[in-house]
Amino acid sequence: MAQTYLKKINKAAAAECRNRRKVRLMILIITVAAALFEASEFTVKNYDSDDINWILFPNYDNFFGLFLMFVAAAFGAFAVYGVFSDLTNKQTADVQLSLPMSAKDRFLSKILAVAKLHLIPLACASLFVLMIGCVKGHAVIGDTFSFLFKIHCIVLAEALFVDSICIFCMCCCGAKAEGVYTSMITAFCVTLTPTLVYNFITNNFSSVSFSEDISNRFLAMFGGMIALSIESGYDFSSVESWVYLGINMAASCLLVFASFFIYRKRDGRQVGRPMVYDLFMELFMFAGLFTLFTMFSYAESWGIGLTLALIIYLVIRIVAARAKITPKTFLIWLLKYVACFGIFLVIMAAGYFTGGFGHYKLRMKEFKWDNADMQISTTQYANGSYLQQNRHSFHDNYYVSGKADYPYNDDTVFLSGYHGNEIKKSELDDKLEKLNKLIDEYYTLENRSTEAFLDMMFGGVYKNEAVPSDNVNVYISLSDDNTISNNIDFGDRRDYNVSFIIPPDKLNDFLKDAQDILSDETDDVNDRIYEDVGSY
Repeated sequence: MAQTYLKKINKAAAAECRNRRKVRLMILIITVAAALFEASEFTVKNYDSDDINWILFPNYDNFFGLFLMFVAAAFGAFAVYGVFSDLTNKQTADVQLSLPMSAKDRFLSKILAVAKLHLIPLACASLFVLMIGCVKGHAVIGDTFSFLFKIHCIVLAEALFVDSICIFCMCCCGAKAEGVYTSMITAFCVTLTPTLVYNFITNNFSSVSFSEDISNRFLAMFGGMIALSIESGYDFSSVESWVYLGINMAASCLLVFASFFIYRKRDGRQVGRPMVYDLFMELFMFAGLFTLFTMFSYAESWGIGLTLALIIYLVIRIVAARAKITPKTFLIWLLKYVACFGIFLVIMAAGYFTGGFGHYKLRMKEFKWDNADMQISTTQYANGSYLQQNRHSFHDNYYVSGKADYPYNDDTVFLSGYHGNEIKKSELDDKLEKLNKLIDEYYTLENRSTEAFLDMMFGGVYKNEAVPSDNVNVYISLSDDNTISNNIDFGDRRDYNVSFIIPPDKLNDFLKDAQDILSDETDDVNDRIYEDVGSY
């Protein structure tokens, strides 16, 4: 019984493939060309270094073949648009609905057809490149296999992402044009918007930057996770990158699974209707507008941005409208546009008044490497119509004793210049703990106001608090690297920066607390004065 059922599904999928010969031919041409170019461009390079006579690792002489491979992954959209044409074409819908197959059977046969047209050829091309690559890189076959396997898993993840988005949008649309442009816009939005919003809010509303902060990665969606998996570079076995790929593929499969429940509710009466479900239309428009608003926040071009967003919004509304457009309909559209912008401002305001949704509390918990740098500086602005700056700085660079105990000799060169300033790890940790407490005490959100938020969003004034006439800006920088232990100019480095404003009446207390932690670079807070005529 099960065998008969699977045979029926396979026959239906084969029929779909026969009807999509042109699409299959296009995909085959691109994947074959991509595989041949990539296999010829892959190599194992031999590099000389000062300490090691040779280093072998996999690389590409050119990236054209790999580029074609990603193009082939994106071409799955054409396979989906063709296979699911029964949702947008009345003749095809009439034929398929008359077949003795349930909605579940039709959906499974279409998924199998997409796999045969797109995913299987792509997987075969990847397997071919993997085999040729392992032959070329037999000297370092472990690294070669890991390198190529990871890259082609990324390619397959992209293919799954494209196919799942297109399937979902086709199930929600009754016209092919809508299925095409909604899938393209949706893919763009879900890939970029969460990261764009997160970076804007944390950069402008928390003023905290940490090179090891990966919290934005948890907001990455689909394609964003695919991009994150590439960041590990030559760390072929990075567990983190494989987790991103796994989550991305699982999310794509879940979206296809969710599309089934939409597909089985479709019937011939909905074919030809641009947007079958009003909820999908509203969510699609909101996602698109939210993305545009976020991009205009970066560009600071709200006049042009809001006008352009409104034009795009109205054009899509008009194209997707079936009923006659009346003044009432037009007014409702405008109100929905205003509501979307209002929701956007509310989310941004929430991020502002919470310091980037709590991101301002992010701290460097420990120094990991041997060369630690700590700096605190304050700048006071005063005197009305012109600018007077009183600067005060504290700075220390430490070589952590016991963490870089390589053998010294007369030829040893200390690149940092601070090798004499040795400190125990426990002492350094104590300084860091005190510094974090200093930040916790003085970096508060009590001075934030609606006026300052609006100035930041629309006035291009990038300050995260309501600034008094004689405010004091505090900047704290922490970093560590492993240059000393490895005796190199450049190595791994971690950076932490935070900037915030304190009231003038707290300046002396802050300077005293800072001096208790780090050495004082100046004897007097007023030693450095700079005057620039103008206003601020």
